[in-house]
Amino acid sequence: MIVALYRFLFTRFLFLLILFSLCRLLFYLFYSNQFDNCTNEQLGHAFLLGLRFDISILLAFNVVFILLLAIGRFFEIPKAVFFTGKILFVLVNTMLICLNLIDLEYFAFTGKRTGIEILGIKDDIGNQFSQLVLNYWHIALLAFVLFLWLLMRTLRIKYKAVKSERPILYFVIGYAVFIGIAVIGIRGGLQLKPLRPNLAFSVEPGKLGNVVLNTPFNIFMTVGLDPIEPVYYYKDPKEVSAILTAWNTQQKNTLLPQHKTPQNVVIIILESFASEYMGINNPYEGYTPFLDSLAKTNLYFPNHFANGKISMEAVPSILASIPGLMQEPYITSLYQTNTLNGLGTELRKKGYHTSFFHAAKNGSMGFDAFTQNADFAHYYGLNEYNGSEEDYDGNWGIYDEPYLQYFNKNLSSFPQPFVSAVFTISSHQPYSLPDQYKTRFPKGALDIYQSIGYTDYALRKFFESAKKEKWYNNTLFVITADHTQMHEKKKYTNTRGDYNVPLIFFHPTEKLKADTSLITDQIDILPSVLDYLQVTNSAPALLGQSVFGKTREHAYAVNFSNNTYRIFLQEYYVEGNTGKGFVVKDYYDQQLRAANAEEQKFIQAVIQYYTNGMIHNTYYHWENELPFTQK
Repeated sequence: MIVALYRFLFTRFLFLLILFSLCRLLFYLFYSNQFDNCTNEQLGHAFLLGLRFDISILLAFNVVFILLLAIGRFFEIPKAVFFTGKILFVLVNTMLICLNLIDLEYFAFTGKRTGIEILGIKDDIGNQFSQLVLNYWHIALLAFVLFLWLLMRTLRIKYKAVKSERPILYFVIGYAVFIGIAVIGIRGGLQLKPLRPNLAFSVEPGKLGNVVLNTPFNIFMTVGLDPIEPVYYYKDPKEVSAILTAWNTQQKNTLLPQHKTPQNVVIIILESFASEYMGINNPYEGYTPFLDSLAKTNLYFPNHFANGKISMEAVPSILASIPGLMQEPYITSLYQTNTLNGLGTELRKKGYHTSFFHAAKNGSMGFDAFTQNADFAHYYGLNEYNGSEEDYDGNWGIYDEPYLQYFNKNLSSFPQPFVSAVFTISSHQPYSLPDQYKTRFPKGALDIYQSIGYTDYALRKFFESAKKEKWYNNTLFVITADHTQMHEKKKYTNTRGDYNVPLIFFHPTEKLKADTSLITDQIDILPSVLDYLQVTNSAPALLGQSVFGKTREHAYAVNFSNNTYRIFLQEYYVEGNTGKGFVVKDYYDQQLRAANAEEQKFIQAVIQYYTNGMIHNTYYHWENELPFTQK
């Protein structure tokens, strides 16, 4: 009986492992261009290690259901109970497979396996479920095919097909041993601590960790996400402050214009706009003729970096100098109620009208709550839009052209001075275009290119309208993007390309001056705007610098993904974590050496400041951070 029992359990489990391995293979094929430099040996190691994560999650969800099926194979139980066990087995494993298929598309947006943070956009998913199924029908079809395969294989399991004269004790002992083996499998082995997602990134190169992981494991291992752990590289927080202050030392900029009238500020955040898609600073034409022309007239920073890979990380970075240096976006984290000292906070004190516009449904990405906490007093979402029904893209919200015209109209109604930000949506998957523009813009090799061309055109029309308004000549425009998207060009298929987004400072009547060759990132926007307006920040973060005062030796950008911290410097970047240490790589991702003492001290200070600042709500008031000995 025991041999028959184990044969039954093994065949059921082997079939599930095959399904998960198929999902891993599909994931690799979808994103194979990101792993071009990996050897066959490295890929083989990643696939082999991935089985450890598959076994863990499959055992965790199937031990009980396999027990029901096993009992029905060897003993007399009600047929209804046996049939229920089969149906539950199918439904639970179909759910796991569907979760595994999410990242065949969603990984393109985040650059990491999906975790429990996806609940932050659960309302968006619910509202657009039918559209998501239609736009990603191939994923839905694949899920349905795998469901049918699993269903047919499970329904074939016969009721009481094996008979044995052995006493039931043999079965109990056999299954007890299986439970013991399963516990070891769920833990991922006999090591001290159970298997965790970050172990997947112990492979080389680290980016293969996304091949190793499966999405259900990552999601369920982040359920009930624990608070981030405090870091104490330095026992005295004054040491951290001293290091970061030294790195943030700015040269006094005497070239900024003196304003006779208060200046307005308009921040335009473009969805999924990588520098790769532009013509400027690239040896090809690109898809953004208007943005290229605008970049040539004032300040364009080609070495500008996003502080994260998703939209929810971009808005806190841009409006409050909070980069995404933890697993969960700030907006949905345990620290979302921390005290904020954002751009709106300082400018409202100066009498500025503050507003934020997002063309998507109200509540999308949690922007409404965050921007209000950041003192952007007026939020305009889809609910407030009063244009034609034809302006709705059928997926996310309002097409960029009509929404930017709506944005312009509202700006003209605001009292001056004002600061306002707008977040576009048309260059978001599924890249919908109004009917009249579906053949107007060049397609190129990537699905996103036409929508990039459309958004660029919408920007042109916006500026044409804005030029006619009284506020236009007294306005600083800051144009950037939330994050990158898919790659085509080899130049951008690397870590640098994964975060390289445009940054433009444009003023219609002033010639701005700065060293545009320097490294910049999204958290620099807040201090840059305040510097331009000559407004003193009452509680500045210790991360972020004004682009008008950066020095070459201390220009930097920061980000975090896949359990890895990065500091981008002028000629190279430093990356690593507390477990693996810190190394220096060139911008072709080739490791050069271990980080030297100064580089290591800086990245450790960044980690300690950010982490403990989030935990203790001292991010803007680091002077309140207590020494380690007093905690």
